Order: sequence, then structure tokens, then C-alpha cells
Amino acid sequence: MAQPRLRALAATAVALLVSTSACSSAEGEDSSESSVQVSVFPSFNGLPTFAAQETDIFGDHDLEVEISTAKTASEMVPQVVGGKVDFALLDAATSLVAAAQGVDLVFVAAGTEGGIPEGQEEFSFANVWVAQDSDIEDMSDLSGKTIGIPQIKSLPWVDVRSTVDAAGGDSSTIEFVETPDTLAALKSGQVDAVTTSEPAGSVEKAAGVLRTLGPVNSGGGGVAYLWVTTRAFAEANPDTVEAFAEAINEAGGTLNEDRDLLVDTAVDVVGADRALLEKASYPTYATEPLDEAAIGEAVDYLDSYAMFEKGAPDPADLVAP
Repeated sequence: MAQPRLRALAATAVALLVSTSACSSAEGEDSSESSVQVSVFPSFNGLPTFAAQETDIFGDHDLEVEISTAKTASEMVPQVVGGKVDFALLDAATSLVAAAQGVDLVFVAAGTEGGIPEGQEEFSFANVWVAQDSDIEDMSDLSGKTIGIPQIKSLPWVDVRSTVDAAGGDSSTIEFVETPDTLAALKSGQVDAVTTSEPAGSVEKAAGVLRTLGPVNSGGGGVAYLWVTTRAFAEANPDTVEAFAEAINEAGGTLNEDRDLLVDTAVDVVGADRALLEKASYPTYATEPLDEAAIGEAVDYLDSYAMFEKGAPDPADLVAP
């Protein structure tokens, strides 16, 4: 399978909140654009984007798509609001918190479904890890412990808290520590537990140094990643928005059904060893149109952990026109 076209983006110091007066590159145009730029993470969550490019699903929907990659969500928000890219794939927390803070984003399509996929009840695409000799036996035992996480007030932070609470623990008693290398923090004894996503988890599983406590309930069982654009772009390019959403859903369904294509795409995008990626756990990709109810479920999930300092956004205002 050919290597998909990737373009590395330089890190940006632009803050998450960008003036909503910034215009999309397509604002003011009368007809929908067929050539668009999209930004994704080079991770399992973005695999349908690359598959849609490689299999010409985008072409089947009369789209010419240029894919760029970003390292952080805080890179993507200014890019989409400023019109450097037309669509961006963001986690539910980053995108919905930005919308609640006044960034004029609208939601186009779901990227990955949350929850724990069938057959992944013991080991999934996002897991909690402890030391082999830890006395922590289940998620409820994490109450009062120290957990390493890349970013507090993020989707993984909410996911860990909700998973502990669902198991009968009290996540309000957990001390969360931000660390860029969670696994190193756990191995050095700085924290009691950490969470990782794939394929890092499969690497640790093969090494056998750490013990998995189980998967986290990503997105609270609702949508975990969403495609966003600006309201200006959506209003100026409704046909493009519809075609892009349909293409992403088609690509997601294709990967859900075609394991060989899924692994091939992961090898190209992630760059890890094929034998490892064949054994890895993958998320379930969204195949249905995104609607107000799905966005509302994500809003309620985040709001239950006080993620919206200025009040939760209205899901009715967030669906792309």
C-alpha cells in the first residue's frame, strides 16, 4: 500500500482561544469547494481519513483532499478557525470546550465512537496500567491514588474519572499528575497508575513489565472524536460539508469491516512494526451521520465533570448547517 501524503506542521504558540472573527478561506464564496485541506493526528483515530485518500473514497464523493498532520489539538483549533485548514479532527473535550468558550466551531461528522468495543473488555485501544506488584486490583482501587496523565481537564482525564466512578470508586479523591511520559513515570514509581492509548499499550503488553488494569470507557460510550469546521465555511460550502461527512463515514465503515486495510493504513500512518499493529486494538469508527442527540450526549458527559467553566454549549447550535 502506498504511503499516504503527510505534511508535518510546525508547532504553534497560538492559544486555543482564537478570535471568532477570523474568517475561513472559503468565506464569501457562493459555491461549495471541491478541494479542501484537513488536519488530523497521525494516530488510530485518524485512520479513516488516510484510508479515504488511499482508496479514493474522497474522489468518489467529488472531493480533492490534502491531508496535513498536527501534534496537538491546540495546533488545530487556530488553523481551522483561521482558514488554514477546512476540517479538523478533534477530541470531544477540546472541540466542545472551545465551542463553549466562544470559538465558532460547528460539527460535521463523528470520527471514532467511544465506549469499549465488543471483544475488547480486557484490553482495548485505551487502557489503565499499574506495576506488576501493585496492590491495585480493579478500577475502584484507584480511589485516593496518584495517576499520571498527559493533560488534566482533557478527554482521557474525564474517561479515567468516569471509569473509576462506574466501578464504584470515587474519582474526586484521585491525585492527577501531568506528565509527558506517563509510562516512564509509572516505571519510576512517581505515580500509581497511568493511561495509554494504542499502539503504546500493545508494546507494553508484549514487554510484560507492567500490568493492565483494564480499558477505560472512552467518551463515556458516546462519540469520542469529531470533525469540525467553521460556521462560515459550512454555510458557504454545504455540499462540501455533506460530501466530506459521507466520505468519512464510508471510510470508517470500510475499516471496521476490512482488517487488512485497517492494518495496512496503520502501518503507513503510525509507522510501527506490522506484527505489532496486527495484534493491536483499534477503536470503532463512526458510520452514521452526526446529529444533535450525539453531540448532546457528549456535552452532558463532559458537563458531569465540570469541563465547561462558562456553561455548557447548546448542542442545537453546534450541528453544521
